[in-house]
Amino acid sequence: MINEIDFKYVTKALEKQTKDFIIEEYIKHYDTYFPKSQYEILYKKMDLLLLKRSHNAFFIAQYKNKTIGAISICEYDNRIKALQKRYLNRNIAEVGRCYIEESFRKKGIGSKLFELAYDFAKNKEYEELYLHTQYFLPGGYQFWNKMGFCNTLDEKDYLQTVHMERKVNPF
Repeated sequence: MINEIDFKYVTKALEKQTKDFIIEEYIKHYDTYFPKSQYEILYKKMDLLLLKRSHNAFFIAQYKNKTIGAISICEYDNRIKALQKRYLNRNIAEVGRCYIEESFRKKGIGSKLFELAYDFAKNKEYEELYLHTQYFLPGGYQFWNKMGFCNTLDEKDYLQTVHMERKVNPF
């Protein structure tokens, strides 16, 4: 099946479709955790990230021209208070917005999307990748462990947030 999937860098023409997919997936997983206004904030944040293409990228997976997966790789903005000293003055990329439509999970799509994001980070000479996930997301934590990420901070909060990182191999 993965041979029938198209993996694409998100160009201007694919932006709306990509953001709409991410918001749909976000609602599926976080609807009981966040107010609706949070989705508008996320949509606007994606707009800002897409403006700075020299440091940020989105990639999607499509099956029969329908977006079924997405990932972003962006310059880390050091916004998380508990980690500010850890990443201060370092060239860090943040992996985020990685969602695969449920019926397409466990088929290698997430791994391929991560590979594209990783290659982007490597080409931009980021030294390390950061992400946060939640234990309640189906398969998320296990997937990131499999991709070589290690825990840096478990917040033990109501969102079950865990922060993770991995080095970017320069070779």
